[in-house]
Amino acid sequence: MEKPRLFIRESTGLVREIGPWTALLMNTAFIAFQSGFILLISSMFNFPRGNPLITIVIGAVLFLPLTILLNKIGITYYRTASDYIFVTRNLHPSIGFAAMFMFTIDQMFFNAVLISLGLVTGLAPALVAIGLSNHAADLTLLGNSLMNNPLLIFLTGSIVLTILILINAISIKAGKYLASAISLFGIITFILTIILFYTYTPQIINSINTAAPNLFSQAVSVSRKLPSYGVIMDTIYLIPYLAYVFPFVNFILSVGGEVRRGSAIPIAVFGTYAISTLFLVLSVWVMLSSLGIDRLNGLFAIYYGITNGASWPSTLPPPYPQALLILAIRNPVLQWLIAIGSFTWYINVVSVLIIQIARYILALSFDRVLPSILAYVNPRTHTPVTAHITDLVITLAIMYLYNFSVMPLLSATMDVSTLITILMYFMIITITAIVLGIRTRSVSTTLLGAYVTMLFSWIAYEEIINPAAYLFVQSINTYIIGFFVALFVIGIALYYAMRLYRLRRENMDINMLFKEIPPE
Repeated sequence: MEKPRLFIRESTGLVREIGPWTALLMNTAFIAFQSGFILLISSMFNFPRGNPLITIVIGAVLFLPLTILLNKIGITYYRTASDYIFVTRNLHPSIGFAAMFMFTIDQMFFNAVLISLGLVTGLAPALVAIGLSNHAADLTLLGNSLMNNPLLIFLTGSIVLTILILINAISIKAGKYLASAISLFGIITFILTIILFYTYTPQIINSINTAAPNLFSQAVSVSRKLPSYGVIMDTIYLIPYLAYVFPFVNFILSVGGEVRRGSAIPIAVFGTYAISTLFLVLSVWVMLSSLGIDRLNGLFAIYYGITNGASWPSTLPPPYPQALLILAIRNPVLQWLIAIGSFTWYINVVSVLIIQIARYILALSFDRVLPSILAYVNPRTHTPVTAHITDLVITLAIMYLYNFSVMPLLSATMDVSTLITILMYFMIITITAIVLGIRTRSVSTTLLGAYVTMLFSWIAYEEIINPAAYLFVQSINTYIIGFFVALFVIGIALYYAMRLYRLRRENMDINMLFKEIPPE
């Protein structure tokens, strides 16, 4: 009689066909340097005397060891969800499962928010700008509705998400090519936006002065009155914003089982890091040299309503770069290209998150902790169909709760998902590196893990003690952190419940699964 096998099948059913170019594009989509750029320039007013260019350079150096660690994990574990494999096989299976269970749901939250933000801060301001520029009242109305109408935001976002997931469920190649194409389009339109912004600076300034003659003087006055910790400390306190960008070179780890062996993973990890650093520096330099830091800080401070005596004029779109640029240029082709491109700066992340979430669900099921049906991969399309459907249902529910504020505190929970990711995903990985380094007597691995753990601890500390500057409200800290801690605890409880179930019903101890590397 054949001895029962621990794994569901000899392989995941996925195909190792992602080469270096595709890996680089998909990984670059995941790091989302474009939306990170928007976040940084729209948040600088919290630390108005800081030098964001120096911050980016320092941040790139500080986060480089994490990039080295993630690359090491990727080339060591050429498996689906290699970060999950790394933690469960080297730390403890229950902690690894709980961390990835929490992270997977967190990424669904992130998808729901990103699509909404892509509409509210990407496409909608651009439509308002096109409408104002061309005296098209219908477009201006549509843009304002996309920024303020929960039903329209939810319906539009639901359609976008459903289409993206259906494409991935129908064809694994189509999903990868789509993500690569969106990533490339996002990069090209971002470069175009930055070049044109620099070129059209006089026209942009003239457009703003025409629409709101006193706005720049108000902005400068407001900026100079903003509270500051001084040049040095403001520069340092801008670093946590880069935690929304630099750590996220880890997409390629989630699809490691589909990446060709060789140079693909290093090219994806380090290439993404280099591209993001370069474009962040160039884009921020363009904004500073074009408008000046006082004008930028003042514009966003006025727009977000944190100052008295000044309000944002209805004759202007929100002060996001793409909207201000569209207001100044008159070429309709360029206007629409930039508008659609600004939406892809957010949707590029969604296009790869869809792939990542499905792979994590598959991996958790492949280890028999989640129901085995979730690990089903269609033999013809090579797609984890059930995992994609699960993702669609849960993410749509989250998107509904978010946009309609059914649970008002949920909105803030979305905003701090990166903080929770730091605490309960990245720090789990770095702690695992410390444990592995001590166990294998590898000084370099131990020091690498210890350093990055301390870096993330500092960033988390800064975000927790100064939450208003980092996107959330202090009064609900306990709720926010408690929500995700509860998911982590549920993950641990689920692991042990499934272990007991498998022992009783199948005479199988799933702990044994985590003593070996799963087959490909």
